[in-house]
Amino acid sequence: PEGNVTIVPFDSLVAVGGYRSERYGKAHHEAWGDPEDTLTLTRFRPSRSGRHHLQALFGNGGAVSTGVTCATKRVRVFRTSDDALVGQGYFVMPHLGGWERWSESSHVSVDLEAGVEVRIVVDHDRASANMSHFEHFASYTAGVGGEAGPFERVNIAELRILSRP
Repeated sequence: PEGNVTIVPFDSLVAVGGYRSERYGKAHHEAWGDPEDTLTLTRFRPSRSGRHHLQALFGNGGAVSTGVTCATKRVRVFRTSDDALVGQGYFVMPHLGGWERWSESSHVSVDLEAGVEVRIVVDHDRASANMSHFEHFASYTAGVGGEAGPFERVNIAELRILSRP
């Protein structure tokens, strides 16, 4: 932990899909985010009770003038003792104009109890579809996500867990 922020590097996440890469200046999961892909932090035990904010450090190289392949991923937090869902939401990771750029996703907020272990799963569901899924964009030719079909991939370098003192 760094103060009120716990940084979980990419290699501490169990990944299905994508591959390990060090391109673009950071070690990360590259080409991750197809519908069957998942990232899981198998165990996290907060030191404080209260509101926590989850966030990803991501790269999404699409042109900032479109947004057709803005990455949106579901985030679910489960209590490991009984597999109960304790919180959920979505990371939104817009285009950054180049794959070498890194930014922070939107936050997913969840209430956690100190010492109670949770599992965090990032994946894709029907609600996390981006504009490349809509028929209207089937003729899009300015990049991926058009004629070749939907595109949901994004690069993930870290998961961040922010808590208040």
